[in-house]
Amino acid sequence: MLFDFRAICLGFAAFTSPTRKRGYCTSLPRLRFGLVLVVITALTVALASAAETYDLTSTVKPGQSQTVRTAVEVKGDLRLNPDGKEVTTVPMLVQADLQYTERFLAIKSDGTLKAARHYGVAEAKIQIKNTEMKQSLRNERRLFVIQHRGEDATLFSPIGPLTREELELVDAPGSSTVLAAILPAKAIAIGDEWKLNNQTVARLLGLEAVSEQEIVAKLTKVEDSLAIFSLEGKVTGAVGGVSSEIDLHAKANFDLKEGAVTWLAMEYQEKRAIGHAQPGYDATIRVRTVAEPTSLTPELANDALSKMPLEAKPEQTLIEFQAERAGINLAHDRRWRVMVDRMDIAILRFIDRGDLIAQCNINRLPSLPKDKPLTLSAFQKSVETTLTKNSGQVLEAAQETTKDDGKILRVTVAGSASEIPIQWFYYHLTDAQNRRASVVLTLESKLLERFPSLDRELVSGLLLLETPTTQDEGKEPTPARSSSETTTSAANKQPAAKKK
Repeated sequence: MLFDFRAICLGFAAFTSPTRKRGYCTSLPRLRFGLVLVVITALTVALASAAETYDLTSTVKPGQSQTVRTAVEVKGDLRLNPDGKEVTTVPMLVQADLQYTERFLAIKSDGTLKAARHYGVAEAKIQIKNTEMKQSLRNERRLFVIQHRGEDATLFSPIGPLTREELELVDAPGSSTVLAAILPAKAIAIGDEWKLNNQTVARLLGLEAVSEQEIVAKLTKVEDSLAIFSLEGKVTGAVGGVSSEIDLHAKANFDLKEGAVTWLAMEYQEKRAIGHAQPGYDATIRVRTVAEPTSLTPELANDALSKMPLEAKPEQTLIEFQAERAGINLAHDRRWRVMVDRMDIAILRFIDRGDLIAQCNINRLPSLPKDKPLTLSAFQKSVETTLTKNSGQVLEAAQETTKDDGKILRVTVAGSASEIPIQWFYYHLTDAQNRRASVVLTLESKLLERFPSLDRELVSGLLLLETPTTQDEGKEPTPARSSSETTTSAANKQPAAKKK
């Protein structure tokens, strides 16, 4: 105990005793009495101040709604490595504004959380060197669900697939659904500190994983009904397997009456490495999030949500890629990344936890006369003509009809590239309107057990749009590169077919 109340009381009694020796100045006890009162008052105030605590526990419950506004600014340099050799830097500036109403659907003690959002504003201005771009949500993609479960945090639209640009626009750091998790969830005094767990830090900063972090939170002061605390420290983590280093400085307000974090301001420096399908960057990122309680809006009412799929199932988390110039629409797994989008070809890479797993080339082909469709044997021969350099073998050739009267030809080839065993999956697609495309997917043989249906899943999400500018009639399928190679050149090493 900092102060001994028993000693103070005994001293007080001695100073105020009615018996005293003659000859003593009668004013002395009074003086001592006054001093004791001053000491007692000061000690009482100090004790009360030292003992006063504030309960920083979120009281937000399922069914409650809030309006949220988040502003994000990213300023720094993109780091590019297009040829796999020399790294170049390009200045960039991103400014995003997100405004939405959010309704909490589920909040559990184990960290499980689900909330529905309706975005009124979601737009960004992007400047890369001298090029300016704008991004925004489509009107039909303004309803979202965010779900936290275990280590996974998934944001999706129950209405349908998002484009990559739409997902990255709304999946911003400083998410309102993480604010409660940064609290100590107990009563603390001014000056007290607490630490955040790795999962909370990852979600706060938009990382997929955190390997090391030393974020320390501290209650700095209380003004009226606002408890103000800070967050400081360094973080090492990853997104898509790509390493990221962050130095964070942040402040937040906790409304003691509302039982919620109502304001968060973060500024951090992030150095993100270059990935197989993404550039790196070295940037300063500023985030401002404001949240206020509000009444339930029609877009998030029970009637509006009751018919919506609110679980983050695989079919709800697909990405929509539309190559208008090539006349291709593709709904694909989020791990596929578009590398090239041209009229003559689209190239995608499948990245899993930072590893380059597969690559896919998609070519739009001109229509053939309906009375002269491409046969399976003719397609197989066409594939074999591309196998020119290394030994290889056609493992399978098959044909199937789709539900909409389209036709799929599939030829599987085994061979090697750079002495690595590879399998190629060649597809020729014809839809009911006689529109055609070729798909070539490359996958290392050792990865087939992990991803046995990767090619079929991708092809099942492909739709052909109105025929673009006619291409050369005799064009062969463009081979896909080996997943062991890390550049996106159109050239590729393909095996030669064995003679039968």
